[in-house]
Amino acid sequence: MQDLLDLELERIDQMPKLGLWWVEYSAFCMGVNIAPRKRSSKFCKLTRYVVVVVNAHIIYSLIAFIMANYHVSFEAYVEAVLLTFQLSVGVVKMFHFQSFVEPCSHLVFATESGEVLKSLGLFNLDLPNKQSILKSLRLILLDNWIVIDRQVMFFFKIVCMPVLYYCGRPYFQYIFDCYIFKDSCEMTLSKFYDILSTMYDLFLLTAYPAIVPFVQIGKYEFPSYVIRFFLLQSGPIWCFFAVFGFNSLFVVLTMYESGLIKVLRFLVQSSTTNELVPQKERVAYLRCCVRLFARISRHHGQIENLFKYIILVQCSVSSILICMLLYKISTVLEVGWVWMGMIMVYFVTIALEISLYNLSAQKVETQSELLFYDWYNCDWYNESKEFKFLIKMMLLFSRRAFVLSVGGFTNLSHKFLVQVFRLSANFFLLLRNMNNK
Repeated sequence: MQDLLDLELERIDQMPKLGLWWVEYSAFCMGVNIAPRKRSSKFCKLTRYVVVVVNAHIIYSLIAFIMANYHVSFEAYVEAVLLTFQLSVGVVKMFHFQSFVEPCSHLVFATESGEVLKSLGLFNLDLPNKQSILKSLRLILLDNWIVIDRQVMFFFKIVCMPVLYYCGRPYFQYIFDCYIFKDSCEMTLSKFYDILSTMYDLFLLTAYPAIVPFVQIGKYEFPSYVIRFFLLQSGPIWCFFAVFGFNSLFVVLTMYESGLIKVLRFLVQSSTTNELVPQKERVAYLRCCVRLFARISRHHGQIENLFKYIILVQCSVSSILICMLLYKISTVLEVGWVWMGMIMVYFVTIALEISLYNLSAQKVETQSELLFYDWYNCDWYNESKEFKFLIKMMLLFSRRAFVLSVGGFTNLSHKFLVQVFRLSANFFLLLRNMNNK
């Protein structure tokens, strides 16, 4: 007879999970298949080649714009620097998760299917109120998935804002120039840059500041204007897939781990309750709890190994981006509310991106700290010697909270989040002072 909890986990596995669905498809669009049981990896290698070529082309165009305006002012090319960093980090994330695609796909499968909770042997014991325990576990898991979907979809909406701005910007600019201002009907922001030769002109499109190379032979351009335009237009979309897909994957995995610890906390709290666990089954019941703790600990180690170093890259780049956005905000105050609104949306996206890492990791750490007190607060002093021995062992092992490190240097937490913002503010003040001089 199959375990009652295993049957419940299979039902939860079949439920639609909108947040996880978007995370899987965002990673798949970057050529990383983190859910091989749902879709084939046949064209992932080709997709990665396309992603690398297109992103390299866009990054080159942005760097060309930075070099062309390097001696003008930092305000002239700060937006190009922001986009260059964002696209570069996206490509780095793609290669990182592709190199860890097997452990990543295993974690996603374990999260969605509830593999950590399966075959615990808990419901094979002679418990009087199995349905009551099962109902409580079901509520914890379902509520946890609801929270995961809400957080992921909230981040999805935030990330969509700058993407929609950059994708719609040239069209609104064209409408404004042609039908409102009536000055120019060209979808351009500037003229040709004749830098290399007459056969190799550089052109700036309106999606965002970038100088795109092309070759002109007679009246023909290679690649054509339309191809160059839509290549640049795809830049924000690649940023969306990288920012949303891989960052939200961290949220899904850590929030699910937090839910697992909640399940374990409930089981530990119920270990000395006469209505749920009779005296003769308490040692075997506690062994199931110890087994679950070992599985959660192993699951946590896999998450840390997957994100340990890419989080360091993300936090470093986010500090630089927040610094530049603060500088950009200080320079656009006199330009207008439209530019100010766009920069603020971008700022909120980057700030939320780094905040998600720290808030999710802090939740896991908090739950693991509470678990330590749950081991101690159960009525273990009235139990058998073996029960007391298991409690002492778990107090020893759970004394160290489950933390997620940043490249081995520090840990993700509320404190580290404040330090990142403080460091960005210090860099901003330094940059502003240097620019004033």
